[in-house]
Amino acid sequence: MNLLLTNCHFLWLALQAMLVSVSTVVAEPVAEPVAEPVAEPLAAQSARVQLEHFADGLESLAARFEQETLDETGRMVEKNTGRLLFLAPERFRWDYDEPFPQQLVADGERLWHYDEALEQVTVREQPSATDSPLLVLTRPELLDRFYRVEPGDEPDVIEFQPLNEDAEFEVARLSFRDGLPDSLELMDRFGQYTRIGLSDVQRNPELDEALFTFEPPEGADVLEGI
Repeated sequence: MNLLLTNCHFLWLALQAMLVSVSTVVAEPVAEPVAEPVAEPLAAQSARVQLEHFADGLESLAARFEQETLDETGRMVEKNTGRLLFLAPERFRWDYDEPFPQQLVADGERLWHYDEALEQVTVREQPSATDSPLLVLTRPELLDRFYRVEPGDEPDVIEFQPLNEDAEFEVARLSFRDGLPDSLELMDRFGQYTRIGLSDVQRNPELDEALFTFEPPEGADVLEGI
């Protein structure tokens, strides 16, 4: 279950798509106004440009997610749905609704995982950017620093591989639709494939900082460093 925040972090990149306005000077004393060129629709631009546009000024994020994990034979081993929250610079929250309620909270320093059915909390140091594609989404300057980036097989897809040979995933694919992140796909070193689809994406909603803190429930077992 830690795969989601350790390996998975869909990835908002920086550099806003910019429009250059063009003006024409004529020989007469007063220049006549001319129409600005029509910008290319964002959805028609490359995935990297869409990501950079989306990441520019990103302070918070909310979305629904659906996660599917397949083993090396293609057999589905896990399927979950829930809600994802992000608060800049490096805080995340994943609330799993189905099939088993669980919480993953990254407070900027530590990663907490609470399994309600087991009444068990595990806590560890928050993964670094090299293991967290989602941090690359929110901090696009990390993309070229920690990953080998290649265009995907479709215009709305970015594919990237970690430069660190010890990273927990081998390759990731980030897809956009209509200028918004649509899905993140990950392949780990053991051939396991995970896809996280996003819906109801909200950019810069107001989020209470208390959502990104975690206190173990009374009576829960707490395991550290796992």
